[in-house]
Amino acid sequence: MADFARLHTAQLAIDVLSVRRLRLLIISYLFPPMGGIGVQRAISLSKYLPRQGFSVHVLSAANAGGPVRDEALVEHIPASVTVHRAFTPEIPFALRHRLWSLFRSKNGGRAGGATKGSTSKSLLSRVAQRVLCPEPEVLWTPIALRAARRIIKKYAINAVMVTAPPFSAFMIGARLKRENPRLTFIADFRDEWLTFYINHNEFQNNPHARKRASEIEAETVDAADLVVAVNEFSLKEIRDRYPSQTPSKFQCVPNGFEPAAFAEFTRRKIDDGILRITHVGTLHGTATAQYFMKAFSSLPEQVKSRVKLRFVGRIIETEHRWLAEQSPNIELVGFVPQREAIRQMEDADILLMTMTDNLSMPGKFYEYLATGKPILALASPASVVSRTMEETHAGWCFDPHDTEGIRGLILEARTALSAWTPSQAAASYARPNLVELYGSLIIEAASATRITG
Repeated sequence: MADFARLHTAQLAIDVLSVRRLRLLIISYLFPPMGGIGVQRAISLSKYLPRQGFSVHVLSAANAGGPVRDEALVEHIPASVTVHRAFTPEIPFALRHRLWSLFRSKNGGRAGGATKGSTSKSLLSRVAQRVLCPEPEVLWTPIALRAARRIIKKYAINAVMVTAPPFSAFMIGARLKRENPRLTFIADFRDEWLTFYINHNEFQNNPHARKRASEIEAETVDAADLVVAVNEFSLKEIRDRYPSQTPSKFQCVPNGFEPAAFAEFTRRKIDDGILRITHVGTLHGTATAQYFMKAFSSLPEQVKSRVKLRFVGRIIETEHRWLAEQSPNIELVGFVPQREAIRQMEDADILLMTMTDNLSMPGKFYEYLATGKPILALASPASVVSRTMEETHAGWCFDPHDTEGIRGLILEARTALSAWTPSQAAASYARPNLVELYGSLIIEAASATRITG
């Protein structure tokens, strides 16, 4: 929070004329009508930067292999923003994951246990990982690069931002910067790659992809005029890998929430004696429900019968399989458009969030914060989630393995809720404010590029 305030003062030195001359191309593989958390940052930048005088263009994949669509998000894109699409030769997301499941060897190729079929599958998976290195979206990069060159020439673009993942898109920005040193290049890390993301992405978690990822990140950081991360933990992780780089190149702009989306939010209270706990967002490896469910399952039956659990969002197959077999009081809603997801939070008593990696801050946190409802977070005391929960007074945070602590909160939830005071920190994470900060950082980077380029 202190760093945010310090950086915010940089806006006082903005040269208005330089803003008007900034023509920015945002390269974002995912963009509406694709939905999910992966598009929110690009949407907010394209929506609010024009208010600061930026001329904004967006380049995305025409047939992006994203998991979900949300057509309503198109309404957030201003008419002044020009959206360009470049074809990608990838196969659709669902088919890609189905094929990857088939290719994997069930026994991982362990000695003494491999069959001829499983060995063939393992070989196919290794071939796929080598060809599509470091990730399948790498197929988009040469096509997107050609499209970006045309856009830059036609519209006299003087700043390019690449927001990732997919991280292979950084190669586009680094190449464009090498071709035109006077072009301002901003590398936007929505996730930390080499410590967090790659360790939890099965396709990338192999030595060959890791080596290539390290090369791409090093080239990106070296070429970039500005490197932005979404939390201070991730920023430090990236910055510490490149001690020879100028420290001021590395900055933090958190994710946030869209105020307009919560303008009609109603905090409904249903007085029927039922405790409603809602999770919104994808359930997957680092955001698993298993730790919460372990604590919940240990409760007396008469307590569990008075708790309604609701999971809204995409649920990966392994999570869905065992979750569907749990308590009959569990409601699996599945993915819904953002508007409906927010509505689903209106009658929740507690909003649930899990993150088992110390470097990652789930994007859902900021929307949770905007509701004014208490958050039950499961995260390590050494994590950015724990730190942020403490700073914002947004609810309760337990170590995922603290089954007794989680269980105790549920048992005493009525008492805890009666003493709850909504957090006052939400305004700091409103997207218009955050994008204003981001805009000032881009202007400063662009000014330095003109001087040294």
